[in-house]
Amino acid sequence: MQKLIEAARRSLDVDQKAADAGLRDNPKTLSASLDNTEAEICGHFIALARQRRESCEVSLAGLQLDRKATAAKIDVEQTRDSFARLLTAVEPNLEKLKSDHSAALYQTKENEARALNHLRWFQRKHGLHYRAAAYPKSPVYHFAIVAALALVEWVSLAAFYAEGSDFGLLGGVLIAMALSVVNISLAILSGGLLRYVNHRSRRQKWLALTAVALLYTCFLLVTLAASHYRVATSDIAQSQSNVSPQSADPPPPYVATDLDQWRAARLAWQRFARNPLGFEDVFSWILVVLAVIFGIFASYKGYRLDDPYPGYGELDRELNARRTSYEAAKAEYCGLVDHVFDRILQEQAHLLSEVKSNIEYYQQLIGRSNEQRRAFLHDAAEILDACNIVLKRYRHTNVRVRVSPAPFYFNNSFAFDGQLIRPPEAISECEERLSRSYESAMKDFSDIARQNNVTVQNLRTTEIRRREYYFNKLEREVREKLVREAWEIKS
Repeated sequence: MQKLIEAARRSLDVDQKAADAGLRDNPKTLSASLDNTEAEICGHFIALARQRRESCEVSLAGLQLDRKATAAKIDVEQTRDSFARLLTAVEPNLEKLKSDHSAALYQTKENEARALNHLRWFQRKHGLHYRAAAYPKSPVYHFAIVAALALVEWVSLAAFYAEGSDFGLLGGVLIAMALSVVNISLAILSGGLLRYVNHRSRRQKWLALTAVALLYTCFLLVTLAASHYRVATSDIAQSQSNVSPQSADPPPPYVATDLDQWRAARLAWQRFARNPLGFEDVFSWILVVLAVIFGIFASYKGYRLDDPYPGYGELDRELNARRTSYEAAKAEYCGLVDHVFDRILQEQAHLLSEVKSNIEYYQQLIGRSNEQRRAFLHDAAEILDACNIVLKRYRHTNVRVRVSPAPFYFNNSFAFDGQLIRPPEAISECEERLSRSYESAMKDFSDIARQNNVTVQNLRTTEIRRREYYFNKLEREVREKLVREAWEIKS
């Protein structure tokens, strides 16, 4: 208000005009109407009031358009139908899921039951019902230990073969690698065949014992032959070094040839045929002992690669795979069933959030319209008060300067026309009724959502019971089918 007063006083030069009019005794004592300066002051504030009214009308019109657009997005009856339709689709969706997955569930359960019956039959036939199958959970890790063992043997024996090899360390590494691969392979294969010694069939036992004895014999022959070969290459290398100093000329650098390798192999065979265990140095015995130790451990790892009874571990793994497949099918079906209820709750939450946001925004528009109307009343009253204050200042200055008595109307205040200060209509009666209906509908929607949540949870609990009954019935049907097949085979 103070800004309005100061702006009007400066722009209209109220003090100077009041003093000039007072020196001329204007307005006259008997005058009953406003003089020019007073009329100018009143016109200034009337223009401000009219401008404020126009801006208020523009704002209210914009808010009204927003309310119409928002109300077009809100359909109470359609929203009620949407809440009701959320639950009607539960049973059809569950039935469709059951029909779509029943064949796969039945087949996977049947495969598991057949694998279990096969395992039980195998246990009864071979007397294994007293224990479960035992085998490494990770064959990769099991073979990794064997590979590490072969590497240790390779590194350990490389130094021994390098001493008697024409190619030095490289030759020793290659010979040790070949020996390690052959020995480890023979040991693992022997250990695997040893499991058949536990078989109830005497024929398979004797075949396994014969094969194991043959493989272990090959293992020992390869180990002893390799040791004789190392001694032979060492002897040939020493003979070459003893002959070279007798020559006057410096000997050319010795280069290994294929002829030397064949000579070493022939010499090793001759010594092996004459006396397989006849070694003249302790390093050859160390080589044999190391190869045997590593072979025993590799044979043990081959024996423990699967269950000690042949075929038992394979059947147990097949049963576990079938069981895992059935559990995966069950988990997939249960996940899809749970997704049906979760999707309903998500759709309901989205529907409730959308209608709630629209209704809340509509109520905000109603409140902003009422605030605009109240603000106009306040501003119009301030403009009128400012007008009377400026008029009073003008009259006070005029009375102080003039000689004749002031007119009687100086005691009266100025009043705007009623149409000018009457606030424009903020909301219509229809919009007020609509706002109240929206508030009531929002309460109803919240109650419906809470009821639907309870209903969904009850349906979920019921479906869990039905699902357990369905799985039990499925397993019972599979068992009955297998029993009928067994009776048909016996009959």
